[in-house]
Parts: sequence; structure tokens; C-alpha cells
Amino acid sequence: MNNLQHCDSAGSDAKVVALNKQVSCANCSLDNICLPRGLSQSEIANISQVIRARKTLQRGDFIYREGDNFRGILAIKSGSAKLVANDNHGNEHILNILLPGELLGFDGLSGAKHGCAAIALETMSFCILPADSMEELFQNVPSLTRELFRHTGEKMIEDKNQLVLSKRPAEERLAYFLISLSERLKRRGFSSSEFKLSLTRQEVGNHLGLALETVSRMLKKFQDDDLISVQNRFIAIKNPTALRKLLQSTD
Repeated sequence: MNNLQHCDSAGSDAKVVALNKQVSCANCSLDNICLPRGLSQSEIANISQVIRARKTLQRGDFIYREGDNFRGILAIKSGSAKLVANDNHGNEHILNILLPGELLGFDGLSGAKHGCAAIALETMSFCILPADSMEELFQNVPSLTRELFRHTGEKMIEDKNQLVLSKRPAEERLAYFLISLSERLKRRGFSSSEFKLSLTRQEVGNHLGLALETVSRMLKKFQDDDLISVQNRFIAIKNPTALRKLLQSTD
């Protein structure tokens, strides 16, 4: 089974130190789902010259913190992360979950400071496209702009779907979460029917706007209805067609 899961401080700087060796996008296992998709070999070579790898982070480590200076766009190589924001009462709100091949850091583009925090959900590694190299890359690799727009466009659609679902019943929210996760994993070459959640049930509820008890009750209902099987954090989707039918009234 596969593991899943608007900011940098001095403490995280010590943990997230650039590696000496360069990352080669051309040889990356994520070559069809990260930035290189649709780029020529020469364009990929240009990006590989400036992309930097970062050391491995552990669950709970900050990739960046809210208010940190923008230092570049990040691509997750392995593991997963969550984007979070805190309200005036200090409560954490999970805005999004990021999987291998997905990008983050866009929240720092407009004001040069991050508007939320990014935190590792499990052991993870990532690459960074440094901010001080982006302008030069946009000139040398025009297609890179298109790729970044594609990623931001996909994120806007996902945010729209999440907003619509926030008004729907609990079972529809959870069904959408599981289906979306399954489809995103499939696009990245992982199993779409069996996976391990890096989120706790409390975190799933936080992300979906549901109480912990509601998440647990809905998971049990889905299991009793033979839509999924649940063993701790391991999820097996047994009847994806029936699970999707729960969303028909949302489409």
C-alpha cells in the first residue's frame, strides 16, 4: 500500500538544508506530473540546472511558516504535506493536502511572504525552484509559465469543489474526499484502490469541516455498506461506482 499524507523559521532552516547534488528533472520518477510535463528536453535541462533538492523532513516539520519570505515554488518528491491557516483564536484549519508531484508555495507569490503554513504529514522530501531564478527561467523556458498556470488552475478548480462540498451533507464530503484522493493517486502512478491516510481522523474532519465523531461514523457507514474497508488508517475502496453516486446531487 502507498503512504500519503500562506512560511520558514531558523529552526526549519536548520532541518531543510539544500543538498550539494542537483536534481535531474529528466530522470525524476515524477516527470509526467510535475513541472516537466509538456516541456522539451532542452527546457527540462534548463530547469534542472537551477532546481535544488532538500533534505528529508519528518511528520510535523514545517516546510515554511505563515509570514516567512517567499523563497520559491516547491514540488513534493515523496510523502505528503498539508497547508494550514490559523484563525484569531489560534485554531488550525487545514486548507489542502499535497501529494507527490504536486506544487506548493504559490501563497507567497503576491506579497513575497507566505500567507499560510506548509507542514509535513509524514516523512517527505521535495525540490525547490528558487525565487531568484524564476525570472530568468521564465525568459529561457516560456512554457514554464504555462505549466505554472496549469497548476494554479487545477488548484482553483479543487478549491471550488471543496467550497461547494462544504455546504453538502457529511457523507458527500467524505465520499468526495476519498474519490479525489484516489484519482490523484492514480494520476501519480499509485494504487487508487488501496492507500494509507497520512491524516488522522481528526485532521480529516478539520479539512472537511466535520466533527471527529462524524468522520468515524461515516467511515463505519461506508464500510457497513461495503463501499470501503477500513483498518486503522488503511483504506481500500471496494465499490468506487457506488461511492461516486453519492456525489450525483452535487455535480
